[in-house]
Amino acid sequence: MKRKAEKLFLLGGLFAAAALGALWFVQTPYLPAGLLFVGIVLLAAGAALLRREVYAPLQKLEETAAHWQGTEPAELRREMEAIGGAVQGTAKAMLGQMEGLEGKLQTIRRETEQETEQQLCRKLTAEIAQAALPHTLPSYPSRENFEVGGLIGQSRTPSCAFYDYFYVDPGLLCVVVGQTPGAGVAEALYMVVAQTAIRSRLRQGLSLDEMLSDVNKQLYDLGNKNCLQAFVGTLNTFDGRFRYISAGAQTPLLMQNEGQYEWLKIRPHAALGLNQNVSYTMGELRLRQGDRLLCYTSGLSAVCDRDGRPFGESALRVALNRSRSKTHTPEETLRFIADEAAVYCPSEKDQLGYAALQLEYRKGTRELAHCDLPAEPASAQQLAAFLSQQFEKNGIGPRRLARVALLVDELFALCCRRSAPGSAVTTECGIAPDGMSVTIRMLAATGGADPLTASNDEPAENALSFIRSQADYLTFKAGPERDTITMVCFLTE
Repeated sequence: MKRKAEKLFLLGGLFAAAALGALWFVQTPYLPAGLLFVGIVLLAAGAALLRREVYAPLQKLEETAAHWQGTEPAELRREMEAIGGAVQGTAKAMLGQMEGLEGKLQTIRRETEQETEQQLCRKLTAEIAQAALPHTLPSYPSRENFEVGGLIGQSRTPSCAFYDYFYVDPGLLCVVVGQTPGAGVAEALYMVVAQTAIRSRLRQGLSLDEMLSDVNKQLYDLGNKNCLQAFVGTLNTFDGRFRYISAGAQTPLLMQNEGQYEWLKIRPHAALGLNQNVSYTMGELRLRQGDRLLCYTSGLSAVCDRDGRPFGESALRVALNRSRSKTHTPEETLRFIADEAAVYCPSEKDQLGYAALQLEYRKGTRELAHCDLPAEPASAQQLAAFLSQQFEKNGIGPRRLARVALLVDELFALCCRRSAPGSAVTTECGIAPDGMSVTIRMLAATGGADPLTASNDEPAENALSFIRSQADYLTFKAGPERDTITMVCFLTE
């Protein structure tokens, strides 16, 4: 009200002065000069009023706006509210816009800082997890007796999961699959500490159960809320003995004797680092040539389809049994399973990080061995060399080998004729401990078509007649993926 009164008083005074000046000059003979004087007075008064009411407030508003980002909110409000004149309403409106924009800028700044920090944490976690992966194994002679491979399943959120394999000594291989719940730097460092402790304790000569009990106490003494869910196993590379312990880990899948993958029977124990006193008990099994073991962490089995069914309930085992061919390397099998899991869980944001490892035992015994060859007639020469080597290992002379080799060659040719293009034939040769009989098993993808049935092809009919007359036992069994022909021959001179 005071500022309005001042404005009215100033305008009234100017008009009064102008009126008196005009009246005086009208009564004088100097009318033009009087009018000019009145105009000058009015112009000067208007300029003063314009400077006071418009120009000065605008200048103040411009200066305040130019420095608003470096001004405290309370100080900015005081400065904007102090701006008067005709632009006072504009100043208040601009103040509201500035305060709103300042709030948005603060939010963006905080989110950017948080995102940058999260990216750095994710990158550091991923680098730590990558450093935990194993290096190339030494080229010991026992390296030919097994094949091992691992895979880290990627996701939008990094996981503290790892796989590891290393020699305890030249004849003993250790495999580990583990995961620390969480995805931060602290969890990744905890994971590396646990992994290092397992390696060092085993190499000190401790047994598997003693080692895990010692590592469990060490991790418990760290005094934090982390733990390690781990499956640890040791393979005797010369006789196939596999000893293992599960500490809060997922149940592995085992394929033996070219059969189906089945869940390994394990005794569950608490995860490492949760309880101080845990008694770990080892399980043991005997691996034979071609047996395979798949170990994995919870991120693989926990992903769900659209209906909420976890991949590990049955889909994982079904997928493995579709790819159990011995012609696949562990890396190829793991990649196949990873692709199956990605298709099973179509939403990328719902996919979880995990670690997986597959171990294949490849050493054949003296009595039992197998070879995998392409289903092509040209592979017959390699099959003959395999049989010769197996008979030589068992001390069986070439005269008794000749008849069996000829039968196997004819049987292999029949399998190749019925096998799917690009497939393989697995030939297993088992010799009785007394050396008096040999059992040949051929597994081929014939689509259920029995190669031992009659055909319209004369060479095939002749081969079939020869096999049936010379073999002591012959049978065919169709399978879901590959079919099996079994032939038994007594070894006589």
